[in-house]
Amino acid sequence: MNLRDFDNYREHLQKSGMEPGLERITTLCDKLGNPQNRMRFIHVAGTNGKGSVCAFLSCILKEAGFKVGRFTSPAVVDEKERYWINGRNVSQAALCRNMEEVKAAADVMALEGDDEPTLFEAETALAFMIFAEAGCEIVVLECGMGGANDATNVINTPLLSIFTSISLDHTKYLGKTIEAITREKSGIIKAGGHVVSMAQRPETAAVIKAKATLMKNDLTTVDLKSVRNVKYNFKGTTFDYGRYRGVKIHLTGSWQVENAATAIAAIETLKKARIRIAEEHVRAGLEAAEWPGRFEVISNKPLVIVDGAHNEDAARRLAQSVELYLRDRIEAGKLIFVFGVLADKNYPAIAEMMCPLASHVITVTPPDNPRALPSVQLAETVQKYNDVVSTASSLLEALEMAYLLSDRDGAILVFGSLSFLGEVRNIIESKGTYLSRKQMKI
Repeated sequence: MNLRDFDNYREHLQKSGMEPGLERITTLCDKLGNPQNRMRFIHVAGTNGKGSVCAFLSCILKEAGFKVGRFTSPAVVDEKERYWINGRNVSQAALCRNMEEVKAAADVMALEGDDEPTLFEAETALAFMIFAEAGCEIVVLECGMGGANDATNVINTPLLSIFTSISLDHTKYLGKTIEAITREKSGIIKAGGHVVSMAQRPETAAVIKAKATLMKNDLTTVDLKSVRNVKYNFKGTTFDYGRYRGVKIHLTGSWQVENAATAIAAIETLKKARIRIAEEHVRAGLEAAEWPGRFEVISNKPLVIVDGAHNEDAARRLAQSVELYLRDRIEAGKLIFVFGVLADKNYPAIAEMMCPLASHVITVTPPDNPRALPSVQLAETVQKYNDVVSTASSLLEALEMAYLLSDRDGAILVFGSLSFLGEVRNIIESKGTYLSRKQMKI
């Protein structure tokens, strides 16, 4: 299988859409020799913050000397980034070689009358194959959407089950209430494990606690009162958490301190699984962690920030970060938004929280996505909260408009969906203004 075959097979599987359940992934993994049983896992569920917590944890474990795999979704820049091993994305050769085995197993399923796996199920099995082949000792595994019926839940009891912030999202599949969604996500808790949870709203916390108690798991809740002396800066954020003083992270955004504190709490909880990691490794891993598309600065002069906020909770956190980091641009009327979103998201709530902060909003239709909300329809909603609105026919046109409207002291924030942030990066790179974090001079 070459890369074209790989892409064609993914496109074929994508046509079947999403269908939660463990029957197909269980059969598929069984035909592949159950590679997931050859590794230990840290399983991460939630609505927002999963990827950042996974990034922090995988980097800490790498610094501590473990061979670590990390499986996340969706891809922002490159499909290979979803399959990460000790600081590097998987090679194209490994991706294609192992997907060929997954396809062969899926073909046998079809011949035997079983349903074909969904795309995410095939990708999950692919991750297990890649990490087992590489000899990974621990895999940091992000749930794709839910929990109990998510393909990643085919694993046995993980070292840790971690819950990041839980809010309403994917209600078509997970349930219409926060309690129903939490019950689905708490399905990753298995007998005899350990649970770490961010501070949650009371009804969410109650569901997680009940499931942890039922499955005889001890529960650690991140104590946000132990977070002190936080100093935010585009070059890095420092804070204290419990006995950890002067911790530094490079991921920007007001919520990243909470994500980092969750990673610290998880590492401390690993002691119960007889895994001890030195404080120096925790500090080094937290500082080394990078995660694309979350209040990420990709250019300056003008300052360009991208963020994949696509639901109400993420938008609330993004608005807090905008006010924290960009207050001077708001007051000077030098903050341009490029806003695009999928039609099945709560875009009126996102617009209400975000758009009053901008001096000008440019709406765009996310490209190559059948669920995309047309830019004209989004603009009609935005006008309720900001009179200065323009529509763009493409992402390229939106960014060109934003650059024309901005100046060297201004800022451009592109947000609303992770699906187009890779293309944003490519456009900025073509302008010659893209900068890596190490090059930033903010």
